[in-house]
Amino acid sequence: MTPTPPSRGPGGPIDFDAVVDVLWRQRWTFFGFLGAVLLATLVGSLLATKRYQAVSVIQLLPRAGQEMDVNEVRKSDEGGYMEGRDRARTQIQIILSRSVREEVAKRYMALGHDDIDTSPEGLGRLERALSAGPREDTQLVEIRVLHPIPDQAAELANLVAQVYFEASLEQRRDVARDTRVWLEGQSDTYRAELAKATEASMAFKAANDLVDVDEKVNAITSRLASLQAAAGATTTERVLLSSRVSEYERLLKNNEIAVLASMFDDPSLAAMTREKAAIVTRSAEVLARYGERHPEHQRVVEHIRRVDDLIAAEVRRNLEAEQSRLATLRRQEEQIEEEMQQVKTELLAQQRLLDEYSRYRNDEDRARRLVESLGEREVEVDLQARTRLSDVRIVEAAVVPVRPAKPDVPLNLAIGLLVGVTGGLGLSLLRHRLDDVVLGPNDLVRQTDADLLGMVPSLPAGLSLPQRALYPVAHPRSLVAEALRALRAMLHGIVNPSQARSLLVTSCVAGEGKSNTAVGLAIAFARLGARTLIVDGDLRRPSLHLVFGQEQGPGLAECLGRRIDPLDLARRTKIPQLDLLPAGAAVPNPNELLSSQMLPKMLARLGTTYHVVIVDSSPAGLVSDAMSLARHCTGVLMVVRRGEVSGKMVQQTVTRLRQAEGKVLGLVLNDVPPRRAVPHHASSYYGEEPPAAEQPAAR
Repeated sequence: MTPTPPSRGPGGPIDFDAVVDVLWRQRWTFFGFLGAVLLATLVGSLLATKRYQAVSVIQLLPRAGQEMDVNEVRKSDEGGYMEGRDRARTQIQIILSRSVREEVAKRYMALGHDDIDTSPEGLGRLERALSAGPREDTQLVEIRVLHPIPDQAAELANLVAQVYFEASLEQRRDVARDTRVWLEGQSDTYRAELAKATEASMAFKAANDLVDVDEKVNAITSRLASLQAAAGATTTERVLLSSRVSEYERLLKNNEIAVLASMFDDPSLAAMTREKAAIVTRSAEVLARYGERHPEHQRVVEHIRRVDDLIAAEVRRNLEAEQSRLATLRRQEEQIEEEMQQVKTELLAQQRLLDEYSRYRNDEDRARRLVESLGEREVEVDLQARTRLSDVRIVEAAVVPVRPAKPDVPLNLAIGLLVGVTGGLGLSLLRHRLDDVVLGPNDLVRQTDADLLGMVPSLPAGLSLPQRALYPVAHPRSLVAEALRALRAMLHGIVNPSQARSLLVTSCVAGEGKSNTAVGLAIAFARLGARTLIVDGDLRRPSLHLVFGQEQGPGLAECLGRRIDPLDLARRTKIPQLDLLPAGAAVPNPNELLSSQMLPKMLARLGTTYHVVIVDSSPAGLVSDAMSLARHCTGVLMVVRRGEVSGKMVQQTVTRLRQAEGKVLGLVLNDVPPRRAVPHHASSYYGEEPPAAEQPAAR
């Protein structure tokens, strides 16, 4: 199974170790740029003209000119701060205005100075030298002037403050005088309007007889309330009577005379009812004594019938009386409603008159308040015009500065240091970008389309060729040995382990550690129990025979040139399950030899005996020998040394191998610092020495 490569997108994690490597490789560029910037800053600061800054301080008073206003009640609202800040900004712009600068230049020239005058050039010099700004969280404003001569800097700062103070004071006096004249004209106008409004109010009152209008309204309102109370009582009585009459009519319709007789409060009906009860009792006695055919019984029955007729007639009379009373209540209701409508109409008419009269009174009151307010304001403005109150106060006069304000050498050097560091970093990264040297796994993933199969940590310095190649044998618990075993596991998943495998190990240029990686990988396969053969396919600069302490020939060259059986030339090494086929004698035409038809036959022959055949070839980026070998091997593994070649060259080499019909399995990044090859905690788990429990006991 092919391992999933890291993300190639630009949003991947930043490799800070790679950045440190870039800066270390470009350190002379970084320090050169930084030194040049600092030197230029220092020289420029020392050669620049010294200028001295004098500062005068003024205060902006928000209540100036209103001290005499004893009736005003001022409130601090949420907009007070913003209003004060906007006012300060406005006053600062006035301080820097052309009119103030012209007056300052005139007075400055009157003192005998000629470096600043009223010409456009002189005013421009003053504009560049002058600045103003507020002190934070205060009402103070600083007026700052830069000048090559300290005394003249102080004179200019004080002149600006004095000119602004006098201009502010004069402006307030002019405004007060103009306001007083305007108020006098407005007072005459509003007095005339007050007289007109008063006359209109009195005329309307007389024309509509509104002398006792309040008493009239109260009388009409009381009458309306009485009518509303009478209407409510009449309506209530009518509703109750209407309900009773309806019940009476229903009982009469059902001929329930006896029930109706009991419901009326009528003495005659009560007497008739009692008489009927006595007759009924008599009828029962007669019936019991004589029978119903007796004449006495017949007389009693006839008497009862006459009494019932009287009761029915009296009931109808009472019902008619109730109906007549109900009709009377309804007429009374209608009369009260009509009278209420008349009273409401009269009340609305009076209220309309009152509303219209109120408008006249309001106009009169508004005109009177305006006249009174204008009169009070005339007094206030007159007091302000007669006083010399200003909203500006000079707090501190400028003193002669003793030290130059510009150039500020420490500040300039700090800025130069910042620019130098930033620019140096950018230039270093730009040069690295142009060089395109591979410094980490992210570079390989970003610049190539081949998978990264593993990273081999750096070896200690000062080792010989055999010591470097056989380092995993001498240090089987090292990070290098573990990295090679991990690479072996990756190749197990990529190449079918049930078939004989021939792996070509190459690189872009010489010195990238391809031979060491090939030997280490062969040792890892041999220790797994697989019969492994390592072939020195670099016929130009063979080195594997030196690693294993063997003779250079006969070997691969003889197998291909003389058609000797390679199994006869394979030599055993001191490592179990690992054999070596050296390069053989030097030949003048290595590429033609590797391109012969004997190569695939030789690899097939070796596959009958060995499980794994690892071929160490010449650098694929320099010569074409690896292209001939790649075509006939199961897969190609390309070793890239960190900081040795560019990503573009790696991609070009991978492309050439693929064009030569080679199957590029992936890349191995070599010479990676141990802290980047494995997680930090793994370096304490994998050590160069075995754990204490595995060490032999001391004798």
